[in-house]
Amino acid sequence: MDYAKQYPDEKLPSVWFIDKTIRQAGLQTKKPKKYKNGGSEYLLYPVQLIRNLGHIQQSADFIGKKYISGQREPINIFSTSYYMPFKLYQIRPVNAERAVYAIESLTKLWQKYPLPDVLRIDNGLQFRGTARGERSLGTFLKFVLNLGIKPLFGSPSKPWTNPHIEGHNRVFNEKVWGQNFFTHTDQIASECERFNNESLEYFHFKYSKLVFNGDFSYIEGGQKIETDKLISIENKKIYFIRFVQSAEKGKKAYITILNEKIPLPEQYNHQFVFVKWDIEKEQLFVYSEFKKDATLIMEHNFNLNI
Repeated sequence: MDYAKQYPDEKLPSVWFIDKTIRQAGLQTKKPKKYKNGGSEYLLYPVQLIRNLGHIQQSADFIGKKYISGQREPINIFSTSYYMPFKLYQIRPVNAERAVYAIESLTKLWQKYPLPDVLRIDNGLQFRGTARGERSLGTFLKFVLNLGIKPLFGSPSKPWTNPHIEGHNRVFNEKVWGQNFFTHTDQIASECERFNNESLEYFHFKYSKLVFNGDFSYIEGGQKIETDKLISIENKKIYFIRFVQSAEKGKKAYITILNEKIPLPEQYNHQFVFVKWDIEKEQLFVYSEFKKDATLIMEHNFNLNI
């Protein structure tokens, strides 16, 4: 992006070329991370099933609580990231890790940027709703479903199953929180705004034509989205990435969906499965993916608890 500004009439070099040149010149400040190849493939992580869910995909999360000098109350920050087919990461300080603040932040964002087909989230209570009731929908899920968005829950205790938002949050922790000494919330808000502007600069450089010339849906100004009830169950679905496990060796395998344990054949133990809850049909559909091919391995009655 900086090269394009300095040399607007020249052909842009590829990112690969820039990376190679920096390495050869000895200017790389950190060693490249060594990744283990084949881990997710070996565990049958459902990459293709996730991609097939929709064209525009986004993730959301709360960055872990932060504390500043001289203040007892924690700092809470909501973050969200588009990752398909364009990239845009934004953060916002909020009062607490609650559904109401996630809804407020996304409502503001979706008035300017497209509503996603898929919203990827973790299993925190602020997103799923309750730790007690089985098969029930919380405020945030009703908000998302009433907008026609498909919620996709990552696998519990495996944050890398929501990699796009986790990677951005790590950058925030290292480059913003780790390199500043904050003493006042105004300083945090100002630094978050600067961080957002840098992300927006790259977004406008690379993706603005794609987004603003496309046929996308938005929340209209003043539009109120129902969060107290599900307006309709027609064609409403929630999706889950789950890692099959067993309590003890030799015990039956299971997954947990909205506080309810679902037994699975033990041959699927210690692998990932992809779960679709069709609210209208009151059915769970559990799939296993192998080399981009999905196999339905089980159906299970699963009615909505209103």
